[in-house]
Amino acid sequence: MNADTSEQLVLHGKVLAMSARSDITTVVVRDGVIVDLGGDDLFRHLVGLGTEITEFDGVLAPGFVDPHTHFSQYAAARARAVDCRVPTVRTISEALDALSDGLRAGRLCGPWLVGYGNLFYDQKLAERRLPTRDELDSVSITHPIVVHCGGHVSVLNSAALELARVERFLGSTEGLWGRPVVELDSAGRPTGVVGEIDRHLGIPEPDHEELVDAFTSVYRSEFLRYGVTTIGEMVESERNLNALAVSSRSGAVPARFGLYAMAPSFAPHDEALQWVREATLGGRLSACGTKVFADGGYSARNAASLTEYSCDHAPHPGYHGKLNLERSALIAALESTQAAGVQLAIHANGTRAQQEALDAVSAAGPIRRGGVRIEHLGNVLEDPQNTVRRWRDTGVLPVMQPGFLTNFIADFVPMLFPSTGTRGRMPLRTILDEGIWPAFSSDVAIGGEAGASNPFATIASAVGRKGYWGRPVEPHEAITVGEALRCHTLSAAESLAMSGHVGTIEVGAHADLITLDHDPRAVGVDDIADIRVTRTWIGGVLEFEEAYA
Repeated sequence: MNADTSEQLVLHGKVLAMSARSDITTVVVRDGVIVDLGGDDLFRHLVGLGTEITEFDGVLAPGFVDPHTHFSQYAAARARAVDCRVPTVRTISEALDALSDGLRAGRLCGPWLVGYGNLFYDQKLAERRLPTRDELDSVSITHPIVVHCGGHVSVLNSAALELARVERFLGSTEGLWGRPVVELDSAGRPTGVVGEIDRHLGIPEPDHEELVDAFTSVYRSEFLRYGVTTIGEMVESERNLNALAVSSRSGAVPARFGLYAMAPSFAPHDEALQWVREATLGGRLSACGTKVFADGGYSARNAASLTEYSCDHAPHPGYHGKLNLERSALIAALESTQAAGVQLAIHANGTRAQQEALDAVSAAGPIRRGGVRIEHLGNVLEDPQNTVRRWRDTGVLPVMQPGFLTNFIADFVPMLFPSTGTRGRMPLRTILDEGIWPAFSSDVAIGGEAGASNPFATIASAVGRKGYWGRPVEPHEAITVGEALRCHTLSAAESLAMSGHVGTIEVGAHADLITLDHDPRAVGVDDIADIRVTRTWIGGVLEFEEAYA
């Protein structure tokens, strides 16, 4: 079933509505929409009418909204690629063994052998470096091999370097997820490390049926079971889009999707904008906006920063990372999307890129409420209070990933920026105290940490604030569980222009609901990530129920 056409459903128990009401114990659903709410008086009235009522243990909450993912890319990679992430492997030798095992098992994408490690793979492997092209050559000199280390940096063997002709990207000014990087050794020979060019490598994509199967499997195993019922998807290929549309229309992937056409991966920005304006998708898909990249990734040492990088992590002294788009290009994208009534999502990792994005918004003039999202806004702030006030003044929507605080910001940003990197790391308390409610998301992509798609992992990072090595990270910037829940429901829905429809339990909203084994507000910080979703309804249809031993 795909359309919201379920029969009446009445749920009774403890309800966390994400609204000002605390008296709700009874939720009435008809045709996939919440039609009535009340307390035990409503419950007794319905019992008196002989209404069938579903009692539940634990607590009922709205389904989670994850407004920034690379679901299609992640699912497609999981179908064929070899998992080389830490802690599945811990050393380069173990990573090479995993790749060799994958080669023997025939896990190939055409002639390519594809592996994936974590963000900041070079810091998580025991050797504290990436594999070299020569080490990958020890697995095969005939098959091209790539190991993706998150979405921004990859390592290629010699066959892959030759096939991809990476030298053509030397000096390129605009890349896909940031400005292209091709690392050279002292002799001018590519080392195998490249950045921001993955879709230019020429790796064959899975066929349509394989994609549909992968989307179905990964959504149900890594999103639905964690209560994620609405997803903001960054779309980078027509093939992925077509498979996602089929998966949605058939009900195989029952989630709601708000889609953002990535420029230039999906199409040049003008064409991407035209697609958003004209898209007729069906199922539970809607075209929300376009996405552009102001800079690249920290893991590729490509995020544009106001502070210079450490000499140990810079190609030359005085290096500040790289802007991918000039301000004029950002302003043009802002003006065209505002005129079309379409959202613009701006990827801005580094402090300089975020400043450029805010300057462009100011120069473009007043923006429509909800018209501009800035992805990763607030990763690191050198002047948190004044910068956050500027967010409020410009009216942008910050879309943040607290999981990154644990994944890399806490421990590896200070390594890149020793003079400033230990202050202002995702200052959530400051942000909320200034009256800004950011949207929380996973940004799950190839190379995401295991469990990154679980919203409770994100919430645990926002509340517990511990780094990759387990040390506290500016604990005065912690927020409460209730605040974090709001960011992953109400605020996340607003970032997709879906307020009142998802991420809430209120009359008129979609009946996208989950039951939890524990009230997250009543458990210890160390237990938040272990909270289980026991049932998930989408449009009033039970799509997931935990299997009990």
